[in-house]
Amino acid sequence: MNKESNEKVRIRVRLTEEENQKLEHDSALCGLSQSEYVRQLCRGIHPKPKPPEVFWQMMSKLYQVHAALRECGKYEPSALEICTEIEQLVLDLQEAI
Repeated sequence: MNKESNEKVRIRVRLTEEENQKLEHDSALCGLSQSEYVRQLCRGIHPKPKPPEVFWQMMSKLYQVHAALRECGKYEPSALEICTEIEQLVLDLQEAI
């Protein structure tokens, strides 16, 4: 990459009050600055809203249950089947969010 391609260019955009509020709201939902939100849109990326804190709390609990079941798998092999289901559930949740 040459230096010019990394150089930032300042632009000015006029928005209606409603458009400005939407930009503020949408970028905040994604945990991004307004500038980064617009940059991602320009790159064809559609930023997703950040999951709520309760999502991460539930994921943490799932990881704890998974770890406990994996330990049980040493003595009860059927516990490992449940571990596989939990792993798929975690992947599905991450995909959905």
